Amino acid sequence: MDSQLLASRSSVSRCRPQRKKPRSSCCVTIEKPPERPDPASYSQEEKLALGQIPTWNSPDITTNNWSPFDLKPEAEIKVRNLSATASAVNALVHLYISQFGIGMARTLMSSVMVNLSPLQEQTLLFPFSQAVLNGSPTIGVYTKIEHSADSKLINNNGAQVHQGVMTSESGRNFTFQLPVINAQNAAGQVNLSVMPNDLGATISPASKMCAPWEQFMVTVKFNVPGTIHGTSAAYVEKEVTVVGRFGNGSLIGGVTYVVRVDN
Repeated sequence: MDSQLLASRSSVSRCRPQRKKPRSSCCVTIEKPPERPDPASYSQEEKLALGQIPTWNSPDITTNNWSPFDLKPEAEIKVRNLSATASAVNALVHLYISQFGIGMARTLMSSVMVNLSPLQEQTLLFPFSQAVLNGSPTIGVYTKIEHSADSKLINNNGAQVHQGVMTSESGRNFTFQLPVINAQNAAGQVNLSVMPNDLGATISPASKMCAPWEQFMVTVKFNVPGTIHGTSAAYVEKEVTVVGRFGNGSLIGGVTYVVRVDN
């Protein structure tokens, strides 16, 4: 074989392969995470988590007239965006209703989409059906807010499950029968407690072992002391709130009795 050809091949075999240039990175580094909205309403779950005393007479839900205590034609629902920097665009607000009590099945009544600017509050109107208006004036009303970028979920659910009485019409000693349901598909213990109040409220029974979806009645008693007085023009409002929990401590729901002392 030609000596020049051999030398050429030998020279090629000793060459090192060329290194490929490293590819530039296509990743984007964000030094500050994007701002997120916080659509919210009064949340009993959040109040309990903070160690506060909640009311099931939500200040963000208005459903009833007083004297007589009956339903308004529509529920007034307040929602707000607690973020000071990010808008809540296309937030969904759902309204559910149930029979009066703790653990009652909820039915979706309607949903509304809203846009909330930073720190904005809106009042939404949800008309009641004629069937609801013709029924009991004491019902459960629940709100749920949904948004894909929500920064805080614990303040998305609120409830108003309440009954109102006036001392000029009903006296000062009260006894109520409160329906409670073990709202789960398993047997378990249901525990009931009364939040601290000024009316000496008691509940019986305070605990019951229940079959799945079993409903039972509890008795709530309280009285307005003779030291508390008001007038029709300047009533004194007091509340008694009952909270229901499963045996593991998770929340079932609650009910608030609102007393307006007007004599």
